[in-house]
Amino acid sequence: MSSNGAEAAAAAMMPHVGMNLEHKGKTWTIIKTLATGPFSEVFEAIDTETKQHYAMKTEKEVGTIRPVLKLDVFVLKVIQSRGITVGFPKIYDAGRTNNFKYVVMQLVGPDLGKLRRSLPGKKFSLITALRLCAQTLDRVETLHDMGWLCRDIKAPNFAIGLGDQAGIVYMLDFGFARRFLDNNGVHVRPRAAAAILGTIHYAPIASHYGRDQSRRDDLESWFYMCLELVAGSLPWSHLDCRRQHQLICEWKQFARKGGRHQMLKDCPLEFDEILKMIDGLRYYERPNYRLISSQIEKVIDRLKLDRYAPFDWQVDNGQILEKAAFIGDLGESHLLSMKLNEARKKRAADKESTAIDITT
Repeated sequence: MSSNGAEAAAAAMMPHVGMNLEHKGKTWTIIKTLATGPFSEVFEAIDTETKQHYAMKTEKEVGTIRPVLKLDVFVLKVIQSRGITVGFPKIYDAGRTNNFKYVVMQLVGPDLGKLRRSLPGKKFSLITALRLCAQTLDRVETLHDMGWLCRDIKAPNFAIGLGDQAGIVYMLDFGFARRFLDNNGVHVRPRAAAAILGTIHYAPIASHYGRDQSRRDDLESWFYMCLELVAGSLPWSHLDCRRQHQLICEWKQFARKGGRHQMLKDCPLEFDEILKMIDGLRYYERPNYRLISSQIEKVIDRLKLDRYAPFDWQVDNGQILEKAAFIGDLGESHLLSMKLNEARKKRAADKESTAIDITT
């Protein structure tokens, strides 16, 4: 067989749209690619017997730069074993072939990053942003109380539910997670050095300097994410993660001094107090999540916002959700209109073909 033929045969064995995967008496059919990343791929799959739709996350057996799926599954199973059913996707199946590992889990909607970029001005309304801040803080607290750090908190790692669960935020992707409590519930000591993990724009200052992370650092990343949800962007969003990571670190440090107003100028004044709380935490200290959450509630009360108002994606007849389903991980605005038009034409064609199929 030629080298091209061998490559084609190998590619055919990897997960792809149209593939059927049999495991433990079930058959899953992959029907759509949802996300492609450096460590794994996510597909939409259907149970051929029940016709229910699920998410299928896969990872190559060989050649993966950093295997993360096993850890991702382990953390979710720990959470699931504790009876926690809200805010974390449920796992239904997991297995491996000779070529890849996979996990079948609850299908959720678009992530918060795609939702934000699908809005006019790429910015949530304030009440939607604040409620997202509160829910994501709850998820981080739950993870921490299980004894785990995330170390990669960012908007793309949180997604909304589907249908009547569109108001529930789910926490995703635990491939960079690390257990910080030992079997006796004692906080492990920090290592002398640690690699920079996660996404540089949201990474805590400690990570920039190669220091081990703690709950405090997860909350620092959470705070940067919240700034982006509320203001629409971070002051350093335009900087390149690979070439300007040191400058991004300097910006974060500057924001604790003369640049504090510039970082917080588009946020409620209570965010200054939240940052003080986070920065004041010690390495081993458990954050007072309720006190931080109370600052978010304080904003809602002070500005007389309706905490029960629908989320931004629940008031536009599904247009934001439709756009978010097609927007790329980095926006891909030049392709978005084309993808939306193609999807709308297909739906119109399907309706037309259904309409003329008349039974007399």
